[in-house]
Amino acid sequence: MTTGKIAIPYYGTLSHPSSGFERVFFILEQENSCTGKQHQVSMGIWDANKTPLLPAWLHQNGIKQVVCSAAPDHSLVETMLKAGIRVLGEGSDKARKILKSLCLI
Repeated sequence: MTTGKIAIPYYGTLSHPSSGFERVFFILEQENSCTGKQHQVSMGIWDANKTPLLPAWLHQNGIKQVVCSAAPDHSLVETMLKAGIRVLGEGSDKARKILKSLCLI
């Protein structure tokens, strides 16, 4: 049973000063089984030409949360929240636990 999808930006943050929004994401599917939680990881690439808005692409892929290893910009977090996407940063215990379980920190 899948309990949800989480996107993790490839370079750790949702945006870059020189190139704009991150386009490459790890997509983590969490599944609960009798042996405990299992993670299935795949890659997702956002094509802004096909889907101009990142939150729309996240929704199309069934993603409700984004976990960053770097602290995201506050205004970006607010924008994502308005679109129904929860963003967790480095200050979150849940984010650290997820990133550590995948050996990303």
